[in-house]
Amino acid sequence: MSGKAIYWNHNTAFHAELVNDAKRRGGRVLDIGCGEGLLLERLAPHVALAVGIDPDNDAVGRARKRLGAGSNTELIAGDFMAMSVPPPEERYQTITCVATLHHMELRPALLHMRRFLAPGGRLLVVGLSANKTATDYIVAGLHMMPIKLMDKLQGGMQEIGVKLAEPRESLDEIKRTASEVLPGAKAKRRFYYRYTLTWVNI
Repeated sequence: MSGKAIYWNHNTAFHAELVNDAKRRGGRVLDIGCGEGLLLERLAPHVALAVGIDPDNDAVGRARKRLGAGSNTELIAGDFMAMSVPPPEERYQTITCVATLHHMELRPALLHMRRFLAPGGRLLVVGLSANKTATDYIVAGLHMMPIKLMDKLQGGMQEIGVKLAEPRESLDEIKRTASEVLPGAKAKRRFYYRYTLTWVNI
């Protein structure tokens, strides 16, 4: 680790899970919406190359300070949807996308992510969904107090000055779209008002 500030919030709660998944394959990793680079910092020791992209120039600047001159990290300030698809030999064994997918148009974004994965590569999304159905609201309500307790045990939520957006699609809508775009994708509701979506490029 670089010695820079380590913090906890509802997104970083999933970092260990993502790192453990990615290090099984090693190789090249792309973190879409990398923010100020904490997940990249945690991924870098376990992979050949960790690439992060984020449209927020300020966040990318903070990521550069966090990561320093790491030889196997690369940062891109820009829009993932405008990123050129790499040649086959430069595609990624793992793509992570944490609290970022809801900032983009769902179907085009999933299609674009698919193009960046190497054969056998794995897409790992931690996302936010909109509450639209009775089930959505009931589950969110049941989770409220346990999440408040976990927040307190973790020392409180720590925000890092990133841009926020309200999710548009419900989890059911995300599942339907993912099943059409990424056959075999698995999406499930998770704690901390998040869902995970995984897909292997067979």
